[in-house]
Formats: sequence, structure tokens, C-alpha cells
Amino acid sequence: MLLAQLTSDDLMPDATPTPRQRLPNRRPSHTETLQVDGQTFTATVGFDECGRPREVFMAAGKEGSLLNAMLADAAVVVSIALQNGVPPAALAKSVGRLPAAPVAPVDLDSAPGQKVPASPIGAALDLLRSFEEN
Repeated sequence: MLLAQLTSDDLMPDATPTPRQRLPNRRPSHTETLQVDGQTFTATVGFDECGRPREVFMAAGKEGSLLNAMLADAAVVVSIALQNGVPPAALAKSVGRLPAAPVAPVDLDSAPGQKVPASPIGAALDLLRSFEEN
């Protein structure tokens, strides 16, 4: 199975939801160009006043394309989760991962070694997690 199983403790260790806080209109952000499976896309991370990642915007393909719309919609869901206290690491743990090196399809789940994001959403979550670790 590619998707990790999450428990409520993974999402919110104290099991008490944090209320969503509105972000200031002007806030620091970081834009990065990422590649997944040869496809290029951009992810912009917005930070709160404490420097924590609290929103993400994703874009790829042509404006108005299905891919661009799907990434924009996923970014909204991720941003809402971040603003409600879900850690980026918990989100990143939950999405599909593929082995970095080629393996036979029957060995996908048990392949040793490094795993890479299976989609641009996973790559954006890894980017968010990298800011959380700093």
C-alpha cells in the first residue's frame, strides 16, 4: 500500500484542534520550481508571523488546464489543514511515495531505499516539511 495510515495522534498529538487563524494580508513567502517525473511546477509557501508554513499555492501546465486546477484545489485543502494545526510532516507522510530507483511493480511497497513523491502534491508537502524542520 502506498498511502500511510494516520492516527489522530499523528495529526494533532494533543488531540485538541487549534482554531484557524487568519493570516496577515502581507506575509513572507518562498517560491520554488519543483520537478516530479519530468514535469515542472511551482509551489509558493506562505508563512505566518512566527515563520511557520501556513499556506501553499501550486501551479503547473497552462492556465485553465485540468492539472493546474487540480493543483490549485489541492493547495487550498493543504492550506486549510496547515492553518488548523496539522503538521506538514503528517501530511507528507500520508501521500504516495515511489522508490527512487526502478523496481518491479510487485515490489513497490517493499522496495528498500529512498522514496520520492509520487505527485507534485507530495513534492510540495516535502517542501513544506523542509521549512518546518528549519
